[in-house]
Formats: sequence, structure tokens, C-alpha cells
Amino acid sequence: MTLPALKTYPAVEVDWDALSDAAADLRTESKNTRESMEDATSSWRGFRTCYRHDGTQDVVWTGLDTLAPHAEDWASALSSAKDAVDDFVTTGRPLQSERESLDRAEPALSSRRSAALSSEDEAEVEEVRSDIVAFNERATALQTDWDNAQETFEAAIGAIALGTTDGLPTVTAARDADTDVLDWAGMTSELDERFGEIDPKSIWRDLRGLSEDELRDWLEANPEAARALPENDFPGDPVPGSAEDIMAEAMADGAQLSEEGVAGIRDAWLGLEDHERERLMLLFPGVIGNLNGIPLATRGQTNHVTVAGLREQTAERLAEHRDNRPQHAPGNAYERRQWEDEEKRLETVLDGLGQAWAAYGEPHFPRDKTETPGYSTVFVSTDGLGQIATMRGEPSADTQRAVTFVPGTNTTIASVDHYNDALNAMDGDDADGTVSIYWQGTPLPQDLVRDNATPHYNEEGAPLLAAFDHAADLEMASDRHRDVPTTYVGHSAGGSLLGTAEREGLDSTNIVYVAPAGNGHEVSSPEDTENEYAYRYLIQTNDDPISWAQALGGGAQSGSFWEGSNPVQQMGAVRLESGLQDDGSIMEGHTDYFERGSTSARNIEGVVYGEDVSPYLEPEIHTYPGSSQPVITYPLEQDLEHYRQHGIPQVPVGSLHDAD
Repeated sequence: MTLPALKTYPAVEVDWDALSDAAADLRTESKNTRESMEDATSSWRGFRTCYRHDGTQDVVWTGLDTLAPHAEDWASALSSAKDAVDDFVTTGRPLQSERESLDRAEPALSSRRSAALSSEDEAEVEEVRSDIVAFNERATALQTDWDNAQETFEAAIGAIALGTTDGLPTVTAARDADTDVLDWAGMTSELDERFGEIDPKSIWRDLRGLSEDELRDWLEANPEAARALPENDFPGDPVPGSAEDIMAEAMADGAQLSEEGVAGIRDAWLGLEDHERERLMLLFPGVIGNLNGIPLATRGQTNHVTVAGLREQTAERLAEHRDNRPQHAPGNAYERRQWEDEEKRLETVLDGLGQAWAAYGEPHFPRDKTETPGYSTVFVSTDGLGQIATMRGEPSADTQRAVTFVPGTNTTIASVDHYNDALNAMDGDDADGTVSIYWQGTPLPQDLVRDNATPHYNEEGAPLLAAFDHAADLEMASDRHRDVPTTYVGHSAGGSLLGTAEREGLDSTNIVYVAPAGNGHEVSSPEDTENEYAYRYLIQTNDDPISWAQALGGGAQSGSFWEGSNPVQQMGAVRLESGLQDDGSIMEGHTDYFERGSTSARNIEGVVYGEDVSPYLEPEIHTYPGSSQPVITYPLEQDLEHYRQHGIPQVPVGSLHDAD
């Protein structure tokens, strides 16, 4: 007694949902192709009014005529491919269900067949035979239908003859060596040179969806286009209800300088759709990149464009300035000095912008701590000698601490690498948990005596620093179970600027005065600041000449002309040891506090991380019979070798405030 074998059938296994999604993408791209061609054609018509040249104007005016039918063919090809995929999905999905049904039936039927072959029951054998015949018919039908479905799909795709490059002129632009993809950045660069002044509204679309590396390539290849973007401002009369209108309303009346206004700007920004935010970032980078309330990471991304554009603008202005110098130099000494001062100013600004541009391509926390770190720019201006604020790391749920450094006299935009090196020496090794900010968002004194004799720089910069702090605090506190501890470090004139900003509303967990010019204008006690309970520290060498300014600097840097500044006595600061430099020598003077490996840099790191610090080694005062003057000795000077060998004593930073 015999029975037919079970037939095999095709293993139909396809991700039909993925194919359906792909078909939807084809439909979208078909629509985008038509719309992009319509936009390009509309823009190209502008050449008929703005481009006039007897020999070439007809060629230019009709430049897109060759492309238009090909674009329509490509859109039609995408649409046809979408229809073919949809048909394949419609046909194939039930076939896979049939295969799954056969999979479920086969084991039991195979078992029944084996049992029937060993049985003498003819009725049972015939019943199994009937079921096997039905199964095999289904298997055969599945094989036939699956073959037909694949052949039909292949034929439908093969029949799409539109959308080829036949008839289009050959493009000779460079291609990527690995992918053979055209270098679009280089191609658009040639257009910049050929068609002159660029309207930002016509180029921001080129930047949509680019990765950081792709954006950088585009900016390098298109300096003229990059130049046009930073100076593009919001329209004076935006369309009601548009993203520009929403942001303009949030920014009105100097909102970015008040705590409430900054919060309103942030809410307005986060309320926009993703595509609206991207458009504003690319179309108005000079506005968005500097605006308090915009997330700092977004500002850093946006200012990649701003820095590139300002660098190009400044290089152009410097070249023009040098070209306009009379052959025999300016006439009198005053005119000559003015010309030379402007040349030096432009050189300084260009130097700083060059550093900021290069930093975008470097790691923020390099493994080799002797390397200058990369950073993103969260504020930039070319006014005067330039202003800049930078950030290393980004606020996130993993952020454990934030440190902001405010520099002092003689700082310009060209100091940005130097002071990021300083930050790198005192912000530790926790790249994921630390946000490090360098803030020089205001002009700083350039003449040690003249510029520090009045409170002008403190009063001009303090509201700006306080407003920046409001913006940063929103990110360090929002969506968290706890606020992130923050530390502000102010050096020299930056110390008094920091104190004045505290008076204006800056609120920080820790304040570190590093040889400050003073407590801050009209600041005599913690009660004069936003956070009177902040933990305050002073680091200063015993011979730092800033002590004269603290004692005699008058009211420009302190509470009043009569009292001077003493952060320990007036502000309750705990003095920490400036100690030794990395080579074991005693730290002296005013400029080396941030040297890598020094006691002072390690002490600042201890404050930032809440770890061990070295308190100040108090001097010893000796009086001798017959002498009217006491003799003051300093422990480090008296026993330097001991401290070199055994280190300067440390205590947990928290223990310095336990009594509080």
C-alpha cells in the first residue's frame, strides 16, 4: 500500500511592512522631486530680471529647461516604482499567510502519513491520501502564484524606462573616491563665484539634514554663502503665526536679558515643530546662535555656521583695509596709529574666529590633557576685539556638574584657545558628567589702570553674564530630580565682573575668586548677591600685585570707595592654597593659577567635583625684642622641600563649611 509524498513549497518570508514603508517613501520623494523642481524653476525665473548679458543671458535664462522634463520623468519613475511595490505587497502578503498555514499543517499530515502506511485500515489510508492530494495542490498553487508575483514585480520595475540621465549634459565635478557621489559642496561653491551676491533664503535649504561633517565640508567649500548667513536678521514684519512671528514676540523688549524673558524664549522655541527650528537655525544663525533661551547645544550647532560666516567677513574686511592703505602710509601720526589699530583689531578677531572654527573639528575632552580641547561656540560677536562664549560637553540627563570660567583684563576673542586650555586643566576627566563653559560674552578691560578705574566694564557685562546664567540654569535644572551643582570661576577683572553679575541675579552653588580685582561693583557682602548662601573660595598668591587693586581700587570693583575688597572678610570666602606649580616651584604672580598640575588648578577641580582641597597655609607672624616691625614667614618658603615630598595637606571641601 503506497501514499504520495508531501510536496515542497516556497519559503515566502518578506518584511511586508518595511516594503509598504518604502513605497510610502517613494511616493514622498516623487512629490518632493516635483515640488523641488517647481521651487527651482520659480527661483530661476529671477535671472530674467537680475541677469543681463547679450552673449550669455539666453543660456542662463533657459538653464533649467533641459532638466525640467527629466525631473518630471524621475518623479513619474518613483511613482511607478511605488505602484509596483504596492502591488507586490498586496499580492504577496496573502501568499505568506498561505505558506504559514502549510507550515502548520505539514507536521501533523506527515505523521498521519507514516501511521497510515503501517496500518491495514484502507479507509484510513484513503482519508490520508485525500488530505495529501489537497495539501500538494495547495503547495503547487503557492509555488505558481509566488513565481508569478515575483515575475510580475520584476517586469513592472523593469518596465520603468523614465528617469535616466540620457540627454543630460555630463557633470565633470569631483566625486567622492569611495562612493562615486558628486561633491555637491564643491559644485555649489562654483555657483557662488559665478552668480555673485547670494540671498540666504535661496541657500538654507542646501543645509537641511546635513551631518556635522557634511555641514563643515559645505561651509569650507562655500565661503561666500557662509558669509551671507550670519548677518541675516529676522524680518521686521513676519507672517502672523509663523515661526519668525512666534520667536519675535518672545524676544521682544529685551526678553533675553531677564530671567522670565529667557524662560519665555525657551518655551516658544521648544513649542515649534522640528522643521521650523531647523529652518530658523540655518536661515538666521546670527540670531539663534546667540539667543539666551535657545538650548546651548542648539546654539553650538548653529554657530558652526555663524563662526564660518564671520570668519569670511572678517578676512574680507582685513584684506580691504590693507588694500585701502595709501602707498606712502597715512599722513600724520594719529591717522597712522588709527589705521594700525584697526588692522590689529581685525587680525585679533580673525585669529579668534580661526581658533573657534578649528575647535569644531576637535574632541572636547581629549585623552591627552596637554592638547588644546575642541569646543562649540554658544555666543560670538566681532564688535571691538571680539567676544565669545564656548562650551565643552552638553547638558543632558547624565550631567553631574557645570563649571563656568570668566577671564580678566587683556582678554580678547583671540584668547579663546588659551582659556579653554585653562578650563581643561581644572574641570577633571568626567567627560560625560561635566559641562565646561568659557564666558567672554562682553568686552573686558584692556588697560590695567585706566579701564579698571571705573565700573563701566562691570556694569556693561554683568547683566549679560547674569542672563546667560539664567539660560544655563534652565538646562541644568529642567526635567531633573535635582539641580546640577554649578561653579563659577572669576579671574582678575573677571572676578569683580562675576561679583557684579551676582548682584544682577547670577546664582551659583560655588563661587571661586582667583586673584579678583574686587568683590564686584556695589558688592560688600553675600547679602548683596542673588545667592547669599553660595560657597565661596579665594585663591591668590602671597605676592600677587592684584592685592594693591583690592585695597586701593576704589568703588569701581567693590562696595564703596572707602572699603576696598576682601573676599575672605567681606564675602566669607574660604582661602585655598595657590601652592606649587607642576614643576615644584612656588606659584608667584598673577597669571599661572591655571597651569596644569598646579595646586591652584587642582583646588579648583576639587571645588567643582566636591572633593579634597588644600586650605591656605597661614603665615606665621614673629615679633622680636627691640624690633618695632613683626616678621612674617610663609610655610611654603620656610619648608619647601617638605611640601614637595609630602604634598600640601588636603581636607574634604565640604568640611570647610560644616559649621555653616
